[in-house]
Amino acid sequence: MRRAAILWALALGGCSAFDAHSFDRSAGWRAAQVVSVGKMGELAATADRDCGADGADRGAAAPYAVVRYRNGGVHTRSIGTGHWPAGASLKVGDAVEVNVLDCAAPLALAAPANQRGSNSGTPSR
Repeated sequence: MRRAAILWALALGGCSAFDAHSFDRSAGWRAAQVVSVGKMGELAATADRDCGADGADRGAAAPYAVVRYRNGGVHTRSIGTGHWPAGASLKVGDAVEVNVLDCAAPLALAAPANQRGSNSGTPSR
């Protein structure tokens, strides 16, 4: 019985540690991964939510990325956006942070694995 309790505590601790590197969840930030990069006209329809056409008519040829994130549970959602960090060159597989509450917020590059947990909880842009 004691062994089961210890394993359960470790499992719960592992789940909370996984998300410890993320920005402020209450402000809408979620850890995400880039799943496709291309042009807005080609990718916008592939995302669950399109944050690229937020009033700024940037055109079908504008750079665009689709990122996938967990919003709790086992299901994932995707957001398409053309709002990237200045000077960033995104590629499939990149770890990013996405704000699911604010479409105008640019993606934030996630901290490298060796620096996770050391950020202040506020996205650096």
